Amino acid sequence: MKLTVRAVRSVDIDMSQPERAAAFYKTIWNLAEVERRDGSIYLRGTGRFHHILAIHPAPSGFAIRRLTFDAASKDIVNALHRKVVAAGCKSDAPHAIATAGGGYGFGFADPEGRNLAVVCDVKDHADAADVRDRPRKIAHVNLNAADVAKTNAFFESVLGFRRVDHSGPLHFLHCDIADHSSIVTGQTATPTLNHVSFEMPDSESVMRGAGRMRDAGYPIEWGVGRHGAGNNVFAYFAGPEEFPIEYTSDVMQIDDSYEFHGPEYWKWPPGRLDQWGVTPPHTQRWKRIQDMYLFAQGQWKI
Repeated sequence: MKLTVRAVRSVDIDMSQPERAAAFYKTIWNLAEVERRDGSIYLRGTGRFHHILAIHPAPSGFAIRRLTFDAASKDIVNALHRKVVAAGCKSDAPHAIATAGGGYGFGFADPEGRNLAVVCDVKDHADAADVRDRPRKIAHVNLNAADVAKTNAFFESVLGFRRVDHSGPLHFLHCDIADHSSIVTGQTATPTLNHVSFEMPDSESVMRGAGRMRDAGYPIEWGVGRHGAGNNVFAYFAGPEEFPIEYTSDVMQIDDSYEFHGPEYWKWPPGRLDQWGVTPPHTQRWKRIQDMYLFAQGQWKI
């Protein structure tokens, strides 16, 4: 039994205007609403996961509430819970989950206070075919860390990730799926969110999605380009309440034979920020919102 999570299943966010946010993610970002409960709105991609984004009302202001990881079985959930407890984290015991999609799992706070959860046996969808211009799933979440070495060590030793690349300030962590990375970390002053990346079926869908965003008044904050580590096409945006989001595609698929590469391997020539070298630098707005979203305090239980 391989003791690791196998994907970022969903992201929960708190919005001061949840209906406005939900309208954006449905009509412009191209997710589909699957459930409403107690004022919260749950949205799916085209992949199998019951939902990949949950929007909760937060009259006092925005925050990221939780990241939920998928696990293959109850045995793995239970084993990971024992490791989380042994690491000294606040955690509830594994249990049947009453929130949207159900399942079995537990919530906890990691060493820097991020609210995380591990679940299995969720009521997922049977239909999982790609649809042009619609996101499949969460490709990765980029986290800012006050102590990036401590954060990386936790994800690796407790949740079973493997650090597969280090490019510039960013560390890329791979788990039990073929995608190059599901978590990306970088050093900052506080443990905040950098961005959430949504996987599109192909680069054509990224381009069409970027055009749709611009038509709706959401300019590209960085992109369109192609990264080095992960080889993925990218376009970054500020969503409602300036939540930092990315469309991506063509994510590199790897296995245990993939060799780690450090910053020197991924160093670009002067003036180049990606493989293609045609996209302008990040906007000042993007630089600002990459370190704006804190994790909601005291929301680690599920």
